[in-house]
Amino acid sequence: MTSQDRLGEDNRRAILGLTLAALMALVTWLFLQADKGSPEEHYRYMQALRRTQQADVELNAAVVASYADILQNYDPMVRHIEEIRRQRASIVDLPMSLPASYRERLAKQVKALVAAQQLKEDEVDRFQRGNSVLRNSEFYFPQAAESLLRQVSVRGNADFERFVRQMLAFGRGANLPGDESMRAQMARLSQLELPVAAPLSIAQLLVHAELIVERRPQVNALVQQIMRSSTTSLLEELTGTYVEGYEEALHRADQYRQWLYVVSMLLVAHAVYALLRVERGRRKLAAALVDLAERYAAQQRAEANLRLYGTVFTHATEGMMITDAEARIVAVNPAFCTITGYTASEVLGHTPAMLRSTEHDQAFYSEMRRSLTDHGHWQGEIWNRRKNGEVYPEWLSVAAVRGVDGLLTHHIGVFTDTSERKRNEARIQHLAYHDALTGLPNRLLMEDRMGQALLKAKRCNCAMAVNFIDLDRFKNINDTLGHAIGDELLAQAAARSLSALRGSDTLARQGGDEFVVVLPELERSQDVVPVARKLLGVLRQPYQLAGHALTVTASAGIALYPEDGETVSDLLRKAAAATYRAKEEGCNTFRFFSAETNTASLGDLLLEHDLYGAQERGELLMLYQPKVAAGSGELVGAEALMRWDHRQQGMISPARFIPLAEGNGLISAFSDWAIRNVCAQQRAWIDAGLAAVPVAVNISAQHFARNDLPAMVAKVLDEYALPPQLLQLELTESLLMRNASQAAAVLQTLHDMHVETAIDDFGTGYSSLAYLNQFRIHALKIDRSFVCQIGEQGETTRLAAAIIAMAHELKLEVVAEGVETEAQRDYLVKHGCDQLQGYLFGRPQPAEELARRMFGKVPERVPS
Repeated sequence: MTSQDRLGEDNRRAILGLTLAALMALVTWLFLQADKGSPEEHYRYMQALRRTQQADVELNAAVVASYADILQNYDPMVRHIEEIRRQRASIVDLPMSLPASYRERLAKQVKALVAAQQLKEDEVDRFQRGNSVLRNSEFYFPQAAESLLRQVSVRGNADFERFVRQMLAFGRGANLPGDESMRAQMARLSQLELPVAAPLSIAQLLVHAELIVERRPQVNALVQQIMRSSTTSLLEELTGTYVEGYEEALHRADQYRQWLYVVSMLLVAHAVYALLRVERGRRKLAAALVDLAERYAAQQRAEANLRLYGTVFTHATEGMMITDAEARIVAVNPAFCTITGYTASEVLGHTPAMLRSTEHDQAFYSEMRRSLTDHGHWQGEIWNRRKNGEVYPEWLSVAAVRGVDGLLTHHIGVFTDTSERKRNEARIQHLAYHDALTGLPNRLLMEDRMGQALLKAKRCNCAMAVNFIDLDRFKNINDTLGHAIGDELLAQAAARSLSALRGSDTLARQGGDEFVVVLPELERSQDVVPVARKLLGVLRQPYQLAGHALTVTASAGIALYPEDGETVSDLLRKAAAATYRAKEEGCNTFRFFSAETNTASLGDLLLEHDLYGAQERGELLMLYQPKVAAGSGELVGAEALMRWDHRQQGMISPARFIPLAEGNGLISAFSDWAIRNVCAQQRAWIDAGLAAVPVAVNISAQHFARNDLPAMVAKVLDEYALPPQLLQLELTESLLMRNASQAAAVLQTLHDMHVETAIDDFGTGYSSLAYLNQFRIHALKIDRSFVCQIGEQGETTRLAAAIIAMAHELKLEVVAEGVETEAQRDYLVKHGCDQLQGYLFGRPQPAEELARRMFGKVPERVPS
């Protein structure tokens, strides 16, 4: 071989070596590129996205549940936020196998997602703090309002009651006047003043009302912001971008494997060429064997990955279904079978149409196919049918799978059964508009239905009625048997009332033991009468409660449209007024509203308002009616009678203002004033050198029940240095019999103090003779209703004589009141009556006139 040939051979070897080196480098690079895309890394990243999505959805659900008071703490929110934070590091750590362009896009999307999550965390934190404050105020406000409504200074205040109702509805998100209107009402109500001894002030209530007005819109807005958070859409966008990038990486790896195959073929060709050249053939063969070993290892790894994917597919809690290009089902996972009720053998080869319900029309499915064709995926809620025929909702995500040629090969559907979530949402909706105890519509829903009934009545020019029902003496059931039995009674009463109504009628629970019946579209107003009778009839049937058969009646009031009002508030108010009238007239009946009822109630309300401060304004005064000895006619005493000289209406009878004072609690203060005023007057007579006579003062039941009557009397007698024999106390027999043992102890104490007591209006109540014999009393007063019958034939005359005889047997004096004729006087004297009192001997008169009659002169008058 010549030197030129050797040079040419060397050149060929060099070129061949360089070519071989280049091919090896190319093979290495192709192998590395084809090997990118770790399944474990892909699974880790997809799991992080799925867990973040799941935590985000559950966080929204927890916020809604807490907002609806289903959740009483914020532990689920904290747990979901912590889960989102834990997965954030995995989401930020992007897989290196993705193309650079996708990594750049994903980095921006991850940054936007993290910012949205942090913003959402801040909003949830503010929601928790705001909702906690709001919960406290909304829990405290109804209790405080109820307590205030019991106080005499607030009871009956229409502005305050309306404010309470609006605040309760405002707390429930009702459409009410704005914040400024509510604050204006609070400013007016803050001017109300309670007595010093009141346990609660208006200001304390208004503090919580201010918090509700301020916090409720903030909490509502925060819930809306949280629900509209972009985290869900950003997660979906991030997931879509990542899946697209991962598919692109897989596609590129597949292309690199094809190139690797081509290059490998070149190497094989080179090996064949080397075989022709013995020395190089062996090296080429060894290289080929190494390459085959690497490919075999790669294949084993791919098979392991496929087994992993199969495990995920089998154990996933979401239902999964895979269809081919012709929409035939080729695979389903166990969760699919659990949710739908079908076995895999029953669905394979069929189309998903076998799951369709009748809830969606053809246009719905056409839009789904269009989205899959145009965008490659579809997601939304769909109603499908289980094997047993039950229709259920599911959240479905469908993705189209295309081959490397871009042609559709499969569809993958992943779905979750949302039946439980739907049931929870329906329960929340029901609780917002229904009473939790009876299941009846609450006041909010009732007023809405009343408004609709009014609109229908106006359109068809027909009548409608509102029936306000209140159970009689329901408080006794609660106090005696407990609130659990009271709740059972209310539930039974609600069920009975429903059975007596039409399907178009509405029965609602107003609150407590009050129910409202809305009767729409009545042909005649009189049609409400049989309904009212039927309701009262079913309600008074015996109830089985706590092993007892109890009979509870009800009173009802009826307001008619359009006679009694044309608005919801007018009809409710007037129906309630009619109910109170029914109770006053004996209960277990119904009454229609009348203008007179409303006017009388308003008059009593205004008069009760004026009663506050009457004592301070000096409008109360004492008149004295003489008592004379029956035999001689000599003046031996007097009875002090309270009168109210109203600054506008003049003198008001005790029969009118004393019940009002007993109702609002002023009667005890009036009784104290009466005792003090009488003692002061007698002190004035004594200081003027006159011989005072005993004066009797009427004691109210409330004053007597305080148990401090003896101490108060002793203090006043000591203050005016007055002999106790000059003060007499008159009590009704019904008052003493309320708690006979306690009354006996108080009467014994007064007797020991030498203060005489008498039973007033004897014969009109019920007295046990055994107790009457034990009571340390001085006298009995025969009621005027017996005295006025004297002179007529009848049993009453004999009763008066019998009372006198019985009293003398018990060694008690007898005083007859209401003596107006000489025949009455003669009869009473004949039967041994000790003292007489009535118009025949003198009307109630000022202290000056009584002094002129007793002493012939007038001492200085005692200020009221």
